[in-house]
Amino acid sequence: MSTNIEQIKSLLLSLLPKDGSTVGNMSLKDQIRDDHQLAISDEDFDAARNQLLDEGAIGKGRGRGGATFLNQPVAGEQAIPDGFELQAQQAPSQEDLVYSSQKPASPKSPRQPAKKKGEHSQVLSYRYDEKRKNNPHVGMVDTHSDGEEQKATWQYDPHLSPELQFDSSRSQVEDLIEDALHAREVEAKQAKDDLLTWLDHALAADNEAAIREVVANLRKRVADKEFLEREREDLSELKRMQAPYLNWTGKAERTSFEVDTVSLHVHERIDPATILAAVQKRIKDAKGKSSPALQPDLFHAPFENLPLRDAIDFYKHERDWANRMIAGDSLLVMNSLLQKEGMAGQVQMVYVDPPYGIKYGSNFQPFVHKKDVKDRKDEDLTQEPEMIKAFRDTWELGVHSYLNYLRDRLLPARDLLAESGSIFVQISDENLHHVRELMDEIFGESNFVAQIAYVTTSSQGSGLIPVVNDYVVWYAKNINHTKYRPLYEVKEFGITGSSGYSYVELDNGRISRVAQCSESELKQGKAFAASDLTSSHYSLSEPIDFQGITFSSNARYWSTSTLGMYRLSKAGRIIESGSNIRYKRYFDDFCAFPRTNVWTDTGVAGFTSSRKMYVVQTNEKVIERCALMTTDPGDLVFDPTCGSGTTAYVAEKLGRRWLTCDTSRVSITLAKQRLMTSSFDYYELKYPEEGLRGGFIYKSVPRITLKSIANNPEVDDIYEEYHAKILAALDGLNSKLHDSDQSLPWFEVKTGGRKGVKLDFSKGNGTQDALPTGEKVANNCLLEWEVPLELPTEWIPEEFREFDEQSQPGQSRELSGIEHWFQEFHSTRMAMKRRIDESIANHAGRELLYDQPEVSRNKLRITGPFTVEAVPFATVLGLDEAEQPAKADAAVARSGATSRQSQWQEELLKTGIRGKGGQQLQLLDLEVLPGAHYIHAVGSLAENGDRVAVSFGPEHTALEQRQVEIAMREAGDLFPLPKMLVFCAFNFDPEAAKDIDNIKGIQALKVHMNTDLLTEDLKKGRASNQSFWLMGQPDIEVHEVKGDKLQVEVHGFDYFDTKTGELKSGGKKNIAMWQLDTDYDNRSLYARQVFFPMAGKKDGWYKLKKDIRSELNEELLDKFHGTKSIPFEPGDNRCIAVKIVDDRGIESLKVIRLD
Repeated sequence: MSTNIEQIKSLLLSLLPKDGSTVGNMSLKDQIRDDHQLAISDEDFDAARNQLLDEGAIGKGRGRGGATFLNQPVAGEQAIPDGFELQAQQAPSQEDLVYSSQKPASPKSPRQPAKKKGEHSQVLSYRYDEKRKNNPHVGMVDTHSDGEEQKATWQYDPHLSPELQFDSSRSQVEDLIEDALHAREVEAKQAKDDLLTWLDHALAADNEAAIREVVANLRKRVADKEFLEREREDLSELKRMQAPYLNWTGKAERTSFEVDTVSLHVHERIDPATILAAVQKRIKDAKGKSSPALQPDLFHAPFENLPLRDAIDFYKHERDWANRMIAGDSLLVMNSLLQKEGMAGQVQMVYVDPPYGIKYGSNFQPFVHKKDVKDRKDEDLTQEPEMIKAFRDTWELGVHSYLNYLRDRLLPARDLLAESGSIFVQISDENLHHVRELMDEIFGESNFVAQIAYVTTSSQGSGLIPVVNDYVVWYAKNINHTKYRPLYEVKEFGITGSSGYSYVELDNGRISRVAQCSESELKQGKAFAASDLTSSHYSLSEPIDFQGITFSSNARYWSTSTLGMYRLSKAGRIIESGSNIRYKRYFDDFCAFPRTNVWTDTGVAGFTSSRKMYVVQTNEKVIERCALMTTDPGDLVFDPTCGSGTTAYVAEKLGRRWLTCDTSRVSITLAKQRLMTSSFDYYELKYPEEGLRGGFIYKSVPRITLKSIANNPEVDDIYEEYHAKILAALDGLNSKLHDSDQSLPWFEVKTGGRKGVKLDFSKGNGTQDALPTGEKVANNCLLEWEVPLELPTEWIPEEFREFDEQSQPGQSRELSGIEHWFQEFHSTRMAMKRRIDESIANHAGRELLYDQPEVSRNKLRITGPFTVEAVPFATVLGLDEAEQPAKADAAVARSGATSRQSQWQEELLKTGIRGKGGQQLQLLDLEVLPGAHYIHAVGSLAENGDRVAVSFGPEHTALEQRQVEIAMREAGDLFPLPKMLVFCAFNFDPEAAKDIDNIKGIQALKVHMNTDLLTEDLKKGRASNQSFWLMGQPDIEVHEVKGDKLQVEVHGFDYFDTKTGELKSGGKKNIAMWQLDTDYDNRSLYARQVFFPMAGKKDGWYKLKKDIRSELNEELLDKFHGTKSIPFEPGDNRCIAVKIVDDRGIESLKVIRLD
């Protein structure tokens, strides 16, 4: 019994509509018994239904015998925690699922009303059902839990021949291959055509034996198909190997390369909803108690904190999806995603905006607020060691190293893509041809989709012709499985999309050329194009009789069947054009036209919906269209060239998941701020209970096609209903023309098979005319298509004409017989056409406009949760091991294990360490320590002889926690124990800086190395002869305020001035952003309050939409742009963390325990 009830419960849940509509209980029983062949009693049904009611899975509805509906929670959207309201959405009605520009006349369920004055808006963010691996939080990492990294080797086929010379025999081989491929295509097409013709004849003759023979042949073709496909693939591969190829310096010599497989460490968890909850409005109740204006959502947390035992078991468990921003080399990031997280085939779109139009020595944006960057200008040279390496990797050998850079990153990007995925590479015409050739080799020439040209500026001088566009090159992972959502532009007659519409059909059926029509005729009439009715695709092509003429498709095929052709004729959609017939395609059949690969509306005037904040900021509109064409809501988008975060911003706007990375700290800082403070329209979900997977409700427009008319059987029914009346009216008209009291002039036929023939309507005229179809017709009778559209004056009796000429306004007369039947004929014909046109419109398909999702009237949206992560550097070798590297590969260059460390040692001994106020720390001696890996040198202070240990950070990345931990351990093993441990680095990871500041038992110093030590070949001169500067800690105060609350105030931190080469007290003016975690859990920083002291009145949190800001306390929001926090209560962990980011993207973390 229990098994039967469980089965009934499962069937009930599957039978109930997902949109929440009710179904009668009697109907449900019948479906279970009849459709699923399950014999159930009423008692079993009631028992199963009652259990589901108790579980809350279903609800009761009204109706005879009772009714039931599915009761599921809304998924896919998330309300703001700690104060912002989440309300369950009502399931949309069928009319709501697609909304169009032409509203139907039938009644529909009312839409949600717009927000009234004084009412609160819902502020939401989209959430995703997908999971991600639990890559480690930076606070949980040590050398044991995340130890030595592995390496992944990437192979590359350089497609090189031994010699680069012309081979006369090669052209003959290519000709043979081409002939073989072509022969296979012709053979396959001919065999298919023959079989289909054979099948048509067999079906027409109802010959069962012939039909079976055709089916047997088709099965044989299917069996042979696999062999033929393999043969074709072999020929295609042979042809590819004979094709020209792109070669560059180092390509043939480097057919494989190794990449460190490192973990991606989570440093920050960002949820704008949590941050804004601190500044929402509060209202007072009747008792005067203050409470949030909006109720919190208690059921969803922005981040899932795994239990500790699972969290430290890195990559073994999954956690809820949060979007990801990663600081680090894209090659290392992609390799980690593939090797550590198993994300191969999970990305739907990759958008790459590599540097282009740049030469060695060009500059990138060095400061958050500085967009005016000049090449070859020392003060504009980036001070980020990671970016200096990126310069060299990309441009040191010009286009040769550039192609290596792209090749190395396109290979793992290809593996990340899903089979249905697409990759877009943005490029200028300078290297467009090279990028095309490179992508042909990696993705395959057959997977090339399009080369999109988009306008960038109104005019850009190039010496000769102005250049106004850049390009996006689009390749598919597998073009046969590519996801594609067409985009459309709206047509405007006479402006866009109207070329080819050369004719206008007036209400009475008269056709004129557009150029000959008046303004009123153009407004009242219907523009149409005379389109081809034939196709190169095989179909039956019997001659067609139209208006007394037999037309053939010549050497082609009709676009539809014979039946379909006659339906087009009945619908008035065929027009004679010379010796052919053509399809009448109205301008209004489809009010849009496909967007092509030329985008002219992307220039500076419409550059972006937000102000440009980055010197090389990508056009939002371009990325948005690429995403709309190739992804659906919830799909994953990856950009390995983050920049200002435009791809991530667009993906967030469109409800796509995103993952992005960049080497530059300035880029990461800008992107983080941009996303954190962004707000968007809320797009209504098509199926709320399915979340984003169900997609959005899109605007749609009808699309009438030749096929939809040809396949519409209602056309025949309507035609039969009216045609008899039309013929009766025609007979009446011909009869009255014969019986006319006056002699009628001969009438010249204007259309059809008797075009140019003159008709004599006299009753005694027994002449017959032969139509081109062979049919004989009377010369004194009009045929259906020969009736003029306007009544000839000569057909009106003379006395009626005299009355019309002399009549006054308001006077009328009876119609003559000819007039009566003439009007009857045309009114019936026009009524039939209206009915047929209405049926055509009702049976038309609809095209979704993917760039026009329905916007909610009472919901607003902000950015959802995302993590900020970083790539840790590889192991730093000791100086003695780095003198003569065995192999100069990418891993060695990245680790900093080069002979440069010997130079740094000499420079440190010569110049010493400079402190604030002119203080100097001079070393007496310094030598390499054999056997140590992370203590690179030991020496003594000149002043007192105290022993000093020195650890150099990597050349091109930040010094990180792991080096601090191991260097401390090695220093503790030295004898005698050093009094001072000096960490020298171009940049310090904030977690590592925090650990250095907290070292006990030995004096630990952070020393900033001047990037002049890396840029001798890039700068004209050094800013200072001082190479090593002592760094201070962040200057932070914690105040106690009323109500047992705390308040944090930041005063800045010591700041290394790149222009003067001096260490200065930065004060508050250089703080670009600072973040406060009021309950630090020692895993990673979870920002509860975020401040932008350098933001102007249109930046920072002021960028939020006005509707969202109306839900916030403006006074508290202003504090989010200062250096004092909003008072807060200490959390359960009794620990706070403050991260300060200066205008160069340099971060410093301070952790303060409160007990």
